Amino acid sequence: MSLPTERNNECAPAPRGRCELEDSLEILRNVSVFAGIPLPRLKLYAYLSRKMCFRAGEFLFRQGDSGDRGYIVISGRLQVIRELTEHSVLLHEFKPGDFFGGMALLSDVNRLFSVRAVTSAECLSLDRESFRKLMIQFPEIAIKVLDMMIKRIVNMEEKLLQSQISEGVRG
Repeated sequence: MSLPTERNNECAPAPRGRCELEDSLEILRNVSVFAGIPLPRLKLYAYLSRKMCFRAGEFLFRQGDSGDRGYIVISGRLQVIRELTEHSVLLHEFKPGDFFGGMALLSDVNRLFSVRAVTSAECLSLDRESFRKLMIQFPEIAIKVLDMMIKRIVNMEEKLLQSQISEGVRG
């Protein structure tokens, strides 16, 4: 049985004088999926998001787990891992500014891969319920998220297939 790995990893409060809402807004502005959203709408996403911290080696989530959060990397590096029966395949490495976990924002599906912090990492996260409420009011973000996810899935599938071919695995 798998323990839930998406737990409360909220970061320590921001130092005095810094506004967390402004920090979150600036992070969202620099991510292509959110970049074209008008400022008043983007402020709603920033308000509903929260920062989460992870230690090196810690899994944000595991392949097969259910989850309800999407993430933007603020700092650190994260590995995307596909766990196969006899081994694991490193598919990608996320760095600051990368957005991932978008499928969990749109639907209650199990994670297709695991994500592990390579270094200490800080992420901005948004939960499905909040995202859906805003998506209903402002549907243009859903199209951007879907487009990004489809491209990423195709890219990861290509890497996985190439890896299997390289190892002589035929399916």
